[in-house]
Amino acid sequence: MRLAPDPSNARWIGFRVAVLAALLGLGFAAVAARAVQLQVFRTEKDAVDHYLSELKLRPRRGVITDRNGVLLAVSADAQSAYVDPELLFSGGARGEELEADPRLKAEKHREGEARLRQVAKILGQDPGTLERKAARGGRFQWLARRLLPDREAALGAFLAEEKLKAVGLVPEPRRYYPKAELASALLGLVDEDGVGIEGVELGWEDSLQGVSAEVPSIRDGKGRFVLSDAPVAGAEREGDRVELTLDQGIQATAERALARAVLASKALSGMAVALAPWSGEVLAMASWPPSNANAPRTPEELRNRTLTDAFEPGSTVKAFSLSAALEQGTLHPLDAIDCGGGSLAVGPHVIHDHAALGWAGPSRIIIQSSNVGAARVAARLGRERLYAGLAAFGFGERTGVGLPGEVKGQLLPARSDVALATQAFGQGPITATAVQVTNAMAALANGGLLLRPFIVRRVFDPVSGEVVEQGAPKVIRRAVSAQIAATMNRWLVGVVEDPKGTGRRAALDGWRAAGKTGTAQKVDRVSGGYSPDRHFSSFVGFAPYESPRIAIGVFIDEPHGEIYGGEVAAPAFKEIAEYALRLMDVHPAPVLSAKRETEPPPAAPEPRREDEDGADPSPADGTGPAASTQRVAVPALSGLAARAAIRALEELGLAADPSGTGRVVDQSPPPGRAVDRGTRVRMTLAPQG
Repeated sequence: MRLAPDPSNARWIGFRVAVLAALLGLGFAAVAARAVQLQVFRTEKDAVDHYLSELKLRPRRGVITDRNGVLLAVSADAQSAYVDPELLFSGGARGEELEADPRLKAEKHREGEARLRQVAKILGQDPGTLERKAARGGRFQWLARRLLPDREAALGAFLAEEKLKAVGLVPEPRRYYPKAELASALLGLVDEDGVGIEGVELGWEDSLQGVSAEVPSIRDGKGRFVLSDAPVAGAEREGDRVELTLDQGIQATAERALARAVLASKALSGMAVALAPWSGEVLAMASWPPSNANAPRTPEELRNRTLTDAFEPGSTVKAFSLSAALEQGTLHPLDAIDCGGGSLAVGPHVIHDHAALGWAGPSRIIIQSSNVGAARVAARLGRERLYAGLAAFGFGERTGVGLPGEVKGQLLPARSDVALATQAFGQGPITATAVQVTNAMAALANGGLLLRPFIVRRVFDPVSGEVVEQGAPKVIRRAVSAQIAATMNRWLVGVVEDPKGTGRRAALDGWRAAGKTGTAQKVDRVSGGYSPDRHFSSFVGFAPYESPRIAIGVFIDEPHGEIYGGEVAAPAFKEIAEYALRLMDVHPAPVLSAKRETEPPPAAPEPRREDEDGADPSPADGTGPAASTQRVAVPALSGLAARAAIRALEELGLAADPSGTGRVVDQSPPPGRAVDRGTRVRMTLAPQG
């Protein structure tokens, strides 16, 4: 049996349907009303309020200082200009009015363009550029970011006078570099959004950028955005303070000395690096040409050449290849090396010296920078051991200094006899950066330890002031033993102090310096061979010799006129080293200064004998019995073989000048004559029947 529907239930269902329809209708009406409000009735300020509020919450970037707290990079508020294109080109008229009257629309557009040209003049920008930005449309476009104070004031006055609401100003953090050009390539820069993109700014972005200000938001009952959490205070969001190992005084001196060297030699560019040899701290890192850190720059100007440019280092490598031979036992300090008449044929190639040495000891090869001598030593050492010896000094790998863009250079095992010979004096197959070469010299200065150079000394929390990160010395490996390093360092003193040394212009007033010159031919990229008139010149050394406090490398790319490292780069080394040692309060040696005023510098003392470990038992500063007087008697050499004669002379600090082959048949000065140390003794050799 079918039951009839209950009339009361039907009425209740109809009521509920009607209520639901009414609620849906009210919801659609609310959405439509909001859409009309946003599209028709909103003000020009509403269009950018949300975006601007985000900008105001951006953290201030942390400061960068040198090791003494001198500000090198700091952030401050600056005003940025924006435009509301829709309001600019409508002149306040409603959209339907403009669409109904094309002439009114064109007139308002012309008025907007005229106002934009006035703004462009105040900002010092091309009007066409600003017009293209405004032509993108919408309710917000940037015109110029982080204005200089004078332009900010001029634009603010113009907007107030003209009551121009379509253009406005909003504060944004701006990065300033108080020292302008000082260390600009090292510091790097930030982009328009305050993010590091080069140098220290990029390498330490995580520490400098501060805490993000993104705060979750919800709507209140009236549909307004409110913050669910209170924004963090600005000081608490500020980035960490980064303290560099750099010393601004040494940096400024390095940049001045480098500029003088580059300009005087009419070179293309230059680099200088200063390291603390016992810790690896970078005290200076200079590149030329300079750039102003506060002005727009090109990527070329931004390049930190000390890290990004790899070059064939030339004769500075002799210090490391001969150290490797000493370490491997294939070379001994008193060995005599046949350097011939200044040339050596290796297959179809001929290696040349700038001056013929004849038979010479290893110290003389270093002091007078003999390519032939270095090639002879490399032949004893062999390809694999030379490669391993140079790799031990850090060639072929990045130093890990903590800055972006560092290249590792190139170090390959020699594939031929001539490649073995040229690699020993730094003309391929080897390339290196300025930091690598200077760090390798620092390893000799500190007794044979290769350290990781580092640029950031400490990182501080901006609120508590506590140290949150600290740089520290890190030993990568032992390159050579302390005894071998001490032997090589005595020879490197001779480069500076010996009358025939190639680095005499690096001699300091009051301190003893040690180092090595380098003059390398550059590869012609067109022909693939070496160019006869394009060179890369350098001097790398340390001071004081007795207790090194600083290692310095100066590198000059394509000097003209004087091309040798001892002439071009050594004077810059002298200027930097003398300033740094005075700054470090390293007192000069008064006795040494007085002695230099009355007599020429002596030859570097050679070891008189060696113990089983190859160590020289005489004092490293040359104050032992062999150095008690500067005049010695010439020994009798007649009948001695060339090697024995050279040893006898070098034990007394005398230089050998042999001619011929065989045994000594004549000598000048004659036996028994008192001569100054460093005097050259001519020997005539002939075969004995």
